[in-house]
Amino acid sequence: MTRTAILLSALAGLLLTALPASAQRVFVSGSGNDSNPCTYAAPCRSFQQAFSTVAPGGEIDVLDPAGYGPLTISNAISIQAHGFGGITQTGSSPAIEINAGTSDDITLNGLLIDGEGSGINGIVINRAGSVQILNCVVRHFVVGGISSSFQGNLLVSDTIVSDNQSANGIGMAVIAEYDKTVTATLSGITANDNGEWGVWLSGGGLTAMVTNSVMTNNAVDGLYMDSGTAWLGTSVISGNNENAVAITGGTLNSYQNNAINGNVLGSLTPASTQ
Repeated sequence: MTRTAILLSALAGLLLTALPASAQRVFVSGSGNDSNPCTYAAPCRSFQQAFSTVAPGGEIDVLDPAGYGPLTISNAISIQAHGFGGITQTGSSPAIEINAGTSDDITLNGLLIDGEGSGINGIVINRAGSVQILNCVVRHFVVGGISSSFQGNLLVSDTIVSDNQSANGIGMAVIAEYDKTVTATLSGITANDNGEWGVWLSGGGLTAMVTNSVMTNNAVDGLYMDSGTAWLGTSVISGNNENAVAITGGTLNSYQNNAINGNVLGSLTPASTQ
């Protein structure tokens, strides 16, 4: 190797060493700036900048109450908003859109997501391995709160989806011709005062559990199902404009410990408890 080649190799090594590695944990703050490195001492201002900075599979932490802007997610991430990280989206794009890899795990915890009556969709899940939506509020969107059509596992827990104008609080659609399968768990959700259905389940590849949840005062049905298989336990469905439960296809198994007030279209299948 020539002396020049040795020098170039050494310089390349120095440059690579000088490049900062992507952090596994970054921070956002209402007093932050998107020109910052997103550290605890110098946080970013927006979720999108923090997402661009953190390593895939890393974590974004919210340091204080503020609105942090809409977000498109393209790889594994955990967002820990601690109950006061806000997103206001009044435009046509979703507040959060997930287009990640089929093995990527996404966690959204403690977010307050508001469409202010003009945003179209809250959370839209197109592709991921698994998605967890925990302790969130999704409200005031023109169409729907949480919409999912991805192949994978979905958990929505201790989350409110309310006052969405023209569609569902939570909608899950599995498109049969794409051979998609979804396993969904809805636990401790409140779907209230939505423009059509509180919870909408559709698709032969869907298996869902709905437990410890409330579906009330929705403009059409509390719970609608047209295909797939689901189980319903310890939940309250009441005060909906058309049906408490509407089953036009698939099988909805009831553990027979629910409080259902209103019409039931179709038949619930009794499920034994142990």
